Amino acid sequence: MKQQRQLRRREADETAELPADLPPLLRRLYASRGVRSARELERSVKGMLPWQQLSGIDNAVEILYNAFREGTRIIVVGDFDADGATSTALSVLGMRALGCDNISYLVPNRFEDGYGLSPEVVDQAKARGAQLIVTVDNGISSHAGVAHAKTLGIPVIVTDHHLPGDTLPDAEAIINPNLRDCEFPSKSLAGVGVAFYLMLALRTFLRDKGWFDERNIAPPNLAELLDLVALGTVADVVPLDANNRILTWQGLSRIRAGKCRPGIKALLEISNRDPQQLAASDLGFALGPRLNAAGRLDDMSVGVALLLCDNLGEARVLASELDALNQTRKEIEQGMQAEALILCEKLERSSETLPGRSGDVSS
Repeated sequence: MKQQRQLRRREADETAELPADLPPLLRRLYASRGVRSARELERSVKGMLPWQQLSGIDNAVEILYNAFREGTRIIVVGDFDADGATSTALSVLGMRALGCDNISYLVPNRFEDGYGLSPEVVDQAKARGAQLIVTVDNGISSHAGVAHAKTLGIPVIVTDHHLPGDTLPDAEAIINPNLRDCEFPSKSLAGVGVAFYLMLALRTFLRDKGWFDERNIAPPNLAELLDLVALGTVADVVPLDANNRILTWQGLSRIRAGKCRPGIKALLEISNRDPQQLAASDLGFALGPRLNAAGRLDDMSVGVALLLCDNLGEARVLASELDALNQTRKEIEQGMQAEALILCEKLERSSETLPGRSGDVSS
């Protein structure tokens, strides 16, 4: 027996105080999506929530400042999805722009290492000379990995957005909007959003400490990282609340204007998307899957390398690799779906003999 589906109309919030000059239909659409005030429609960076509300961020930037000054070897440990790839690339690019030369990254292999900062991943980071580990889009559940790093004398900064458990890893600093004591209003930041906020806070701290003046360099324009923020946020399918809407809009605007990483340009080309007509859905259904394919079938290091590279020709080669992986991923999924449909048909044909359908079993 086929299931009947019913479409449920979203209820508009009648208490929403939206601008009176908005068309009635648009007002209702916004209200039905939880928008309650004109402030939530803000698209400029001025409307972003302040980084000061993220607990743990002050401690993290002080640790990073000292690491910068001492030339400490920093290893960024990411995750093997699109949010993890953009978080990793953003953190490496951001810290390089802020004046850190001794930084690299490591992305666990899904098939060999599993998820998160495991003890094995810590050993890999140690082998690469890690003196400080910064996790992005993971780490909040990595108790064993953080403990192992501590035995090796490697401090860990955890940046994550996933829900924490009853206990937290014993890291030197933890930044996560979903911590119980965190007053940051938006609990829907993606991992790349958390990483971006850390870069904003670090730039302010470094400027106050005279870091840029000492080196006679200008503080970087971190808005140049918003293309990565938009891609990771949309690809991770987090709710587009007011703050995420600003981050995504700003990133989309930069991509449409051609102000984006060569890797994103190459992904747009290989997926036949016009940058000037780019929509958020293109990030989620065209670019995101190609990045995710690397982590699902191979190694996300290819995706991170694409986002980090500065040469469009090199980016096109890497984007082509990701496109081929994504095509393979589609073929695998289509095969699995076909097998599942055959099994379902067999079950339907034999449903009369299943327990509970007849006789005293169902009485």
